[in-house]
Amino acid sequence: MNTEKGKTGKVWVIVIIIVLALLVLGLIFFGVRSVLKIFIWLMVALFVLFILGLVGYLVWYIWIRKEKYDVNYVNKKKLTDACKKGNPGILRGLYITGDSKHSRVFWGNITGYCRISILKKVLKMDDKGVPLVVVDEKTKKEEFIYDIDTEEQDVFSVRTGGWLKSLFNDDEVVRVSPDEHNELVGDVDLFGFSLIPISEYWFLNNNYLDVNKIDYAIKNEAWRGIMFEMLRDSKTIIDRASGLDSTHQKSLERNTIDIPMNNPLQK
Repeated sequence: MNTEKGKTGKVWVIVIIIVLALLVLGLIFFGVRSVLKIFIWLMVALFVLFILGLVGYLVWYIWIRKEKYDVNYVNKKKLTDACKKGNPGILRGLYITGDSKHSRVFWGNITGYCRISILKKVLKMDDKGVPLVVVDEKTKKEEFIYDIDTEEQDVFSVRTGGWLKSLFNDDEVVRVSPDEHNELVGDVDLFGFSLIPISEYWFLNNNYLDVNKIDYAIKNEAWRGIMFEMLRDSKTIIDRASGLDSTHQKSLERNTIDIPMNNPLQK
């Protein structure tokens, strides 16, 4: 939060400096008495700078920017798409109920919803309900034995802020258990005190330290995404090596240099 405030402050300082510089140039060119000309000059200059900045940003975004593959962000985008396509259309606002000393808090507008199944680690118990342990031969330390189980999870895509902010920011993704909210009609209440960000998602504070569920699920989803990305890259490599990639083949043909067999330098 402090970093974001610092960046915002720097932006405002730069904007103020630009406006003051343009104002000084206007005073130099038109004098103190031509207030209307100075105002027109300031508006035109700011508009031209805005257009140039917008064009420069588009050029950087489309042609220069190097997009880094972030598997967690890709998974978040896929969940957001699934939520919006499966949106029942009857959900409105997302609220956090708080507790007896804190009132209900509005968190954002629900733009989509879906239900998924996740993998989680659970302690393996004996017949008496005692956790089973195994002794490591090297360290001689006892370690718990875990089983892999599944659990259903409700996913909400939520728009926070106004419509202008939503043009430049992605929807937030909130993941909770089905028993951690009320009925999925109208406004939805989450039974917790606050939402905490973990990776690209938001979870209730009650589950913040549930490593065996949250961290294990995100890790397996990331591994699945990396596996599919590796398979896609492997297909691209195989197509290029076997000549099935026509675009790559044409690129090789354009960059190939023909060396004549009767080269006089060989004599």
